[in-house]
Amino acid sequence: MSLTRINNNISSVNAQRNLAINSDRIGQSIEKLSSGLRINRGADDPAGLVISELLRSQVSGLGVAQQNASQGVNLIKTAEGALNEVSGLLRQMRDLAVDAASDSNKNADARAALQSQVKSALNTIDQIAVNTKYAGRALLDGSAGTKVSIIDNSTVAMNGLTSLGEQDNGYVSIQVTTAAEKAASSSDTGAAVVAGNTVTGTGDIDLSGGGDALSLYINGVQVQNGGAGLSIDATTTWQDVVTAINTTAALEGKVTAAISGGELVVSSDAYGSDQHISVEYSGTATNATDLLDSGGAVMFEADYGVDCVADVAFGGQALDTDDVTFNAGSGLTISHATYGSITLTETAATTAGDYADALYAEQGQLSFQVGYSAGETASTTIRSVKTSDLGTTAALSSIDVSTVAGAEAALGIVDEAINQVSTLRGDLGAFQVNELEAEARSLAVARENLSASESVIRDTDFGQEMAEFTTAQVLVQSATAFLSQANSLPQQVLQLIRG
Repeated sequence: MSLTRINNNISSVNAQRNLAINSDRIGQSIEKLSSGLRINRGADDPAGLVISELLRSQVSGLGVAQQNASQGVNLIKTAEGALNEVSGLLRQMRDLAVDAASDSNKNADARAALQSQVKSALNTIDQIAVNTKYAGRALLDGSAGTKVSIIDNSTVAMNGLTSLGEQDNGYVSIQVTTAAEKAASSSDTGAAVVAGNTVTGTGDIDLSGGGDALSLYINGVQVQNGGAGLSIDATTTWQDVVTAINTTAALEGKVTAAISGGELVVSSDAYGSDQHISVEYSGTATNATDLLDSGGAVMFEADYGVDCVADVAFGGQALDTDDVTFNAGSGLTISHATYGSITLTETAATTAGDYADALYAEQGQLSFQVGYSAGETASTTIRSVKTSDLGTTAALSSIDVSTVAGAEAALGIVDEAINQVSTLRGDLGAFQVNELEAEARSLAVARENLSASESVIRDTDFGQEMAEFTTAQVLVQSATAFLSQANSLPQQVLQLIRG
C-alpha cells in the first residue's frame, strides 16, 4: 500500500472493518452474558435451537404431568379421608346390630332406639358419598370417573352422563318417544287467511271498514314498526307483520315469525316446556274473526313448548328391553336423576325414533395424565359408597335392627359393606403409592435430566464467554487506537508538498 495516495486510505478502511467485526463480537458477548443464554435466536445456533426447543417443550410438559400426579394424590387422599369416616360409621352400625341381636335387657323400644341410630348413620354415609368432592367433582357417589364418548354426533350434541349406576359398560342407544317442540301460534288454517299476502281482502279478516285497526302483542310486548306500535289496517301486508315481529327489539332472540304453509306462524326460538308464547290482537276491529287457530271471535292464543323424552338403553342392551326413561330434562336435553343428562341435536330431538349406539360409556374411570405424550395416563376406579350401593345379599340402606332377625341379617350385610369399603381403600392406597407417587418421582428425575441437557445446549458458559468478551474488548480498543493512527497517515504527504 502506497502512503503517497490520499483519495483512498486503505489502512483506515481495514481498521474500520476490523473495528466493526470486533464490535459485533463484543455486542454478542454482552447479549449472552446479560441474558444467560448462549442461543438467543436461530442465527446463534440453528441446530441447537431446534433441539433445545424440543427439550424445553418436554420439560414443560413433564412439569405439568408432575403437577397432575401430585393433584391426583391429593384427590385420592380426599377420598380416603371420607372413606375412613364411612368405615368408622360401618363399625358403629355393626356394634349396634350386635347389641340389637341380643335379648338381654332389650325390648321393642330399646331396639327402636338402636334402629334410629342406624338410620342416622345411614344418612350420614349418604351425605358423605354425595358431598365428598374435589374441585367440584363428586368422588364417592359413583360419578367420579364415568367416561363417555360420543359415537354419533348427528344424534348427540353434548354428553352429560355422570353415573352408570348399576348399568353395564358399553354402547348407549336412545329412543326418542316424545319429540321436542317449540311454543307456537299460527293464524287460522281455514279460508286462506294469507292468500294474496294481505291482511285485507278475502278471507276471515276484513279491516276495510272505517276506523278498523288492530294492534299486535306477543308475550305481552307490543310489536313495533319504526319505533311505534304496529297498526294493522287495510294497507298492512302479512310480510309487514312478519318484518315488524322479527325487528321488535324486545322479542329478538325469543320469538321468530314466518309465513309457512299459508299461515302466519309465530314460534319461540328455543324448545321445551319452559318456552311460552302468547299472541293477542286488540283494537277497534269488530269483524276480525278466526284470526287464530282457536277460531270464532277469539283474538288471543297461547302455547307452551314440549320437552324431549327418550328411553336410553345402556351396555349394548336392546331398546324396549332394559331401557331407562329420561324424562326430567328440558328442551333438547333428556335427563335422569341417577344417570345424568344427554343433549340431543335438534334433528334427533324433534324426530321420534331409534338412534342406536349413539354413545359409549364406561363406569368409574378416573384418568390422570402423568406423561408428556398422549396416552401416558394412570387410571383407577372409585365405586359408589351410597348405602343403596353397598352390600351384596341386600342393600345396606335396607337394614333394620328393630327385631332380632333383622339385627342378625344386618350383621352379614354390614360385613359385606365393610369388606367393599376396605377393598376400595386398599385399591386407592395401592394406586396412590404404586402409580401416582412413583410416577411423580420418576417425572421429577426425568425433568431434572432433561433440564440439564437443555441447559448444556442453550445456557451461557460464563467462564468461556467472559474470555470471549475480554478478547473482543481488547481488540475493539486496539482497532480504535489504530484507526486513529490510520486516519493520520495521509498527513505525511504534506511533507512532500512542502519540499
